Amino acid sequence: MMDWNHPVLRWVRKRGLSLGGVNSGDWNQEAFIRSTIKDAKNRIDLATPLRETLFVVVDLETTGFDPAGGDEIIAIGAVKVKNGSMQDANRFHTLVHPGCEIPSRITRLTGISDVDVQDAPSIRTALESWLRFVGNGTLVAYGAHHDQAFIQSAMMRCWGTRLNHRMIDAWRVAQCLHPEWQEHTLDYALAMYDIPIQGRHTADGDAWMTARLWEGFIQRCSELNLKMLEDLYARIAAI
Repeated sequence: MMDWNHPVLRWVRKRGLSLGGVNSGDWNQEAFIRSTIKDAKNRIDLATPLRETLFVVVDLETTGFDPAGGDEIIAIGAVKVKNGSMQDANRFHTLVHPGCEIPSRITRLTGISDVDVQDAPSIRTALESWLRFVGNGTLVAYGAHHDQAFIQSAMMRCWGTRLNHRMIDAWRVAQCLHPEWQEHTLDYALAMYDIPIQGRHTADGDAWMTARLWEGFIQRCSELNLKMLEDLYARIAAI
């Protein structure tokens, strides 16, 4: 007997499809997304040493700041950090077709125009590729609320589910590791760690620079005897 409450069948009904109208690509994609979400629920143990944790530093460029108000993702960048070092060969970047015009102020800021994204993948295709890159890594973003809000909004629209991966806000980490700093903007943090600014306000460039910064933060954590992932979370919670 068929279980009509099965998550995949609910997904079919939600999109107004019949079983005969779902091709193998749809099923395979849905199965992959469900598998990724399930794997992410089995998050890495908080007692894992920071240097053994696979971090995936992510940055987005968007058409604005309000995903609920119709703003969309136009670029995704990501870099892996493992064993305390940036995996420069493991970088991800894609432009995304937002399905709307890119405001001129965003083009001036990011350099991304409507022409640049006209042949770019949809958010659904881009997110699937990004999820394959991320695997079950722990996400890191500078000012993570912005990135997390857009990713969760897109995940809900595309698959009716949420991303379960941990996401650490590097901005809050900067605050707890360096309370003596005058400010904690990304530009200020990069300057304090002598990281050259290259490709600022591009998803690829900001992800790369933040990954370099994250290398420095992991070293700083070691100096402060913050050895485990749980130590870092406890320090963040204390600020």
